[in-house]
Amino acid sequence: MHIIFGGAFNGKRAFVEKQLAGQNVQWINAEEGIPTILPNIEVLAVTGFENIQENQLNKWFSQLKQWDDEKEIYVVATEIGRGIVPMEASMRKLRDDVGRFYQQLFAVAESVTRIWYGIPQTIKGR
Repeated sequence: MHIIFGGAFNGKRAFVEKQLAGQNVQWINAEEGIPTILPNIEVLAVTGFENIQENQLNKWFSQLKQWDDEKEIYVVATEIGRGIVPMEASMRKLRDDVGRFYQQLFAVAESVTRIWYGIPQTIKGR
């Protein structure tokens, strides 16, 4: 599993698209739920975790680990844990839940790359 993370509109998707140019990639938006049927594609790119609640994040973590045994997985993760702490308790909980989810993903990932305004920085792996 490969994690590409950074702030909103920092070039994460463009980086992944460039890395995977010429390959058959299935893009999945996590906010739409876990797909029950996947096409016979070797590479999955999953995005959209920053607005998902804890119970769904736990299901996604299990599913991503399962897919990782079968396919090449790229997770595009938007960083929401930096900056101003939200005033609403529900938004603080979401931020914390997503942060814990990202920690789990980063721990099992083969590689982790931060994108800062289009510039990649390898944090883990090759």
